Amino acid sequence: MNTNRRQFLRSSSTLLALPWLEELSAAANPAPSRSHEPMLVFNCDFNWARYTKSKEHPEGLQRPATPEDWAQVDAREYFKYHVEFGNNVTYCQAWCSYGFALYPSKLGPTGKGKAATLFPDLYRLSREAGLPVWSYISSSSDFYAAQEHPEWLIPGTIPKSYGHGGFMGPETPYVDVVCRRIEEFLRQWPVDWLLLDWFTYGPLVPNGGPVQPTEFVKKPFHRIIGRPMPEKAEDITMAENLLYKRTVLAEQFRKLHAAVKGASPKTKVIFNVPYHRPAEELWVDHPMLKESDGLFAESSDDVVGWLLDVRRPDQRVMTTVIGRGKGLSRPDTWKKWHDRGCDFFGYAHGTPPGFLPVPEFDEDLTATRKAFQQMNPKL
Repeated sequence: MNTNRRQFLRSSSTLLALPWLEELSAAANPAPSRSHEPMLVFNCDFNWARYTKSKEHPEGLQRPATPEDWAQVDAREYFKYHVEFGNNVTYCQAWCSYGFALYPSKLGPTGKGKAATLFPDLYRLSREAGLPVWSYISSSSDFYAAQEHPEWLIPGTIPKSYGHGGFMGPETPYVDVVCRRIEEFLRQWPVDWLLLDWFTYGPLVPNGGPVQPTEFVKKPFHRIIGRPMPEKAEDITMAENLLYKRTVLAEQFRKLHAAVKGASPKTKVIFNVPYHRPAEELWVDHPMLKESDGLFAESSDDVVGWLLDVRRPDQRVMTTVIGRGKGLSRPDTWKKWHDRGCDFFGYAHGTPPGFLPVPEFDEDLTATRKAFQQMNPKL
């Protein structure tokens, strides 16, 4: 009797024996010009917990996930769901943006129950199936570290809408904390790609907003600008603001990049930057833009076109087609970006203890699933 792919996937005992999964590894890392074989990376995101609309929460509720939230998530079910969705890559956070690990770390809080080993379990399943693996670490946000070291926070960067501890200054020792986490993680699980999220300076506004005079800014400001740090932000000129932020972000990028390549030379690194428009001054010709292995837009708008225009020949460009609201990510753009050689990212959030997305994502999930299945040559 002929057995199709979906029948195989219904049997967990045969999941890891699928021969077509072994072929996906080569398909998931083609040269950028082979736009018909993009990397397809959708994930049920563990950074946030989402609650569907109700009388108490007519717009729904979203909050940062805690270590307890994913304690019951089964790695095999998570893996199976994403392969059936159309992924040709497995993706899971190493460190969630709230500041806890999904592996047994010595460098901070870890998930509870099954979440304590969720990433290692997924890594094993993926490697046994011949599937490439991506992971994630936030480069500037950590609720738990912010409680222990409020002096590392950039003043005025605690966004009420996100409910997390704020953004850490790239001049602070938090960068070294992230580097140690990168090294600890990659030496045990050398993933194919590592996404470093929220690579930014200050609040999520164009060019990061004005530099805020604070203790950890004094020495680097004097070194970079050549004069003492003013007492008030308004006494720092626009040109000084831009030069200072570009410089400290370049220094942060080089530390993070060196940590990745030092721990796992074959791991490729890509940064999620809060671009607000094409050719934003903070990022034009920035070392992060020029030296990363890939460029990432958490949108499907004109920023993607700009990244395609400025990328090196060997750099990949990834667009996000599901996850961001207000039309910033749109599944219906996939054909345009597929023709231009893009890779595809997307995310949705579930309600603990389950990881499956809430109904508000249904329409975009259906469209994204169809797009992935059309782009994945093995389906």
